[in-house]
Amino acid sequence: MIHQAIEILNAWDTHQPQFTLQTSGSTGTPTSITHSRNALQWSAESTLKTWFDHQKAPIQLCALPFNKAGGFMQLIRASVWQSPIWLGEPNSNPLESIENYVLFLPQRFEISEQNGIETNKPIPFNILPFSPALWDQFPPQLLSITPMQFVVMNSNPNSQARLQNIDTVLLGGQNISDEIEKSILNEFPNTRFIHTFGSTETASHFAGREIKPGKTHFHTTAGTSINANQNHELMVRNPTTQDQWITLSDKVEILSNTEFRWLGRTNLVINTGGVKVHIEDLENQISQLLNWPLFSFYCMGETHPKFGEQITLVTTHQNVTLEEILIELQALNPLHRPKSLRHISKIPMLPNGKIDRNVGNNA
Repeated sequence: MIHQAIEILNAWDTHQPQFTLQTSGSTGTPTSITHSRNALQWSAESTLKTWFDHQKAPIQLCALPFNKAGGFMQLIRASVWQSPIWLGEPNSNPLESIENYVLFLPQRFEISEQNGIETNKPIPFNILPFSPALWDQFPPQLLSITPMQFVVMNSNPNSQARLQNIDTVLLGGQNISDEIEKSILNEFPNTRFIHTFGSTETASHFAGREIKPGKTHFHTTAGTSINANQNHELMVRNPTTQDQWITLSDKVEILSNTEFRWLGRTNLVINTGGVKVHIEDLENQISQLLNWPLFSFYCMGETHPKFGEQITLVTTHQNVTLEEILIELQALNPLHRPKSLRHISKIPMLPNGKIDRNVGNNA
């Protein structure tokens, strides 16, 4: 982990002109996307301007993979902002074992610690192992996590208490359930949660919404233009897209030049009997009707001779039958109800916290 971070920070410090990121692969084969140094710097500056209004750059804590956009951009922000960043191995609960973190501290900071970690390449950071005193002196103020990581942290009293001391949390990677939003509003009154919206094609988030009562739409970061095509798919233009319009697989309602409401993924759709069912919307409905937490199940489409595709419910809940489930799902449109049930021991997850839906489709 430290070696990988050093490689990225050294490449940035030596003015490498381009960087290649890999998409998550949650809905298809992972692909590589290359961004220019200028585009990445713009993204980091735009995040600071939009969410922190050019205030003093926050101290970050990173427990996301560096080979994906989320973790990679945290390193770039630390370099561009010249701000401290705590780094740890990606895991489901980033605030459980804080003693495993190391602090990358910009060299402009004066420190009394003499036990820094040696690097094989020069970077403008001192690398310091965790100590309680160092954690207190440079407490993390900005945390980027996925909804799955939030669920795990919020179920652990120690992690929840630490999370309540974070100033700002960027929550991204996928949709957020009503259950998670209620937890945030009820249990974290002093922490600002921002549901971010972005893709590897845009290097990082280009929009976000502060999780507040009644706040349902996203607001773009400074310098981003949005539109929608005839299929209501989101179109984006900013320096990370080389100032060209690109179309994302997201159905939206455009509210203004800077605001939109997200309606669902256009590539997470099951076409059953001519009816297009948005998987994530369906999963939220099932979660509420069955009182099942997200990440304990997911829906997928399977070939059906009559309907073209049928909805299959994949779950870790072992002692339940399809018949029992359908009794609880009577409120759903009949075409939205699962036609088959598959039991598994563990939901397949990608390193970035998204469900690996390709496992089910290839099984």
